[in-house]
Amino acid sequence: MSIIDGAYSPLKIFHHGSRIAELRDGRQPAPVHVQLVVSDLCNQDCRFCAYRMSGYTSNELFAGIDPHSGRATRNPRRLIPLEKCLEVLDDCVELGVRAVQITGGGEPTVHPRHDEIFRAVVDRGLELALVTNGMALRPAIDEILLRARWVRVSLDAGNAASYATIRRTSLSAYHRTLANIRRLVERRVEGQESRARKEPTPRLSGSGLSTLDSRLSIGVGFVVTRDNWREVVDAARTVQELGVDSFRISAVFQPEGRRYFDGWHEEARTLCQEAESLATGHFRVFNLFGQRLDDLRQERPDYAFCGYQHFTTYIGADLNVYRCCNTAYSARGRIGSIRDGRFRDLWRSAAKEADFAAFDARDCLRCQFNGKNRMIHYAVDRAPEDVGFV
Repeated sequence: MSIIDGAYSPLKIFHHGSRIAELRDGRQPAPVHVQLVVSDLCNQDCRFCAYRMSGYTSNELFAGIDPHSGRATRNPRRLIPLEKCLEVLDDCVELGVRAVQITGGGEPTVHPRHDEIFRAVVDRGLELALVTNGMALRPAIDEILLRARWVRVSLDAGNAASYATIRRTSLSAYHRTLANIRRLVERRVEGQESRARKEPTPRLSGSGLSTLDSRLSIGVGFVVTRDNWREVVDAARTVQELGVDSFRISAVFQPEGRRYFDGWHEEARTLCQEAESLATGHFRVFNLFGQRLDDLRQERPDYAFCGYQHFTTYIGADLNVYRCCNTAYSARGRIGSIRDGRFRDLWRSAAKEADFAAFDARDCLRCQFNGKNRMIHYAVDRAPEDVGFV
């Protein structure tokens, strides 16, 4: 799918003109969306997890101490208390944040109060998104998720045996996850049919879209690794049959960089393109594999100004605020802590403004937001050359 189209387009930045204007005037805007990690504890143990991967930057501050054994653990039981989550959400509303993405860290649905957190997001008028492994998606939260903007389930395998090996879980977990995806799709269809019966003549919303068109987008993610690249087409076909809206293909970020893919990247690229060819009017395939390889090939950014950190931020379950998911749980990415303070106060603080002003993106080892940063640079530029010519 073209970068011009769809959910991953860098052109979305142009929908936030007021924030672009603030940056152009030398001010620091509130983030458009916040990534909130409610749990660092996970019910799986993926081999390629950035937070549990030895030698990777996002593992620098992630490991914790097991309270029972006293030993270091790669799966710390860190959970943000419900009251703190509600405080953060209130701060998001006050700051003018538009959306909250619940993500990991760990698996959000292992948080014992996750349903209340999800509901609190939408009840405050914030757009809700969820990234989950889907294994513990209970029917009881379907009603809340149907009010979300999107849900993306990380699958990363084309069959049960591979899923169990890669994610170090049981064979049954794969089938349970697929069943949960199918159920959510079916619940969404039931909801659409119910609304259609109640409202046979669709009204237009403020966006010009019919109210019947406004619905949860359900997607599946596939991170290409040396263990699963042969299965990307099988996975795409499987989830297409489940009735999901989209399938996102990416490439694993890890300490080896581009060299990790030596010897098989061209074959993998061909299979990713084959998976992309399965796209229809009702099933979109976002093939980001080549873009992520380009990011890894580049290594350090070739620009100093990181505009991306001004549009989204990342709150870890350790109650540190990080500039992005790529620098999460690292000293370089850490902006400050909200353990004993509020998110709104940290974001507005002189210390945070000084941190952002001094940050040089060229010192990052790698970046998966190069395309978005370059688009932000263009948007903020006061006088691009030859603007009179199209």
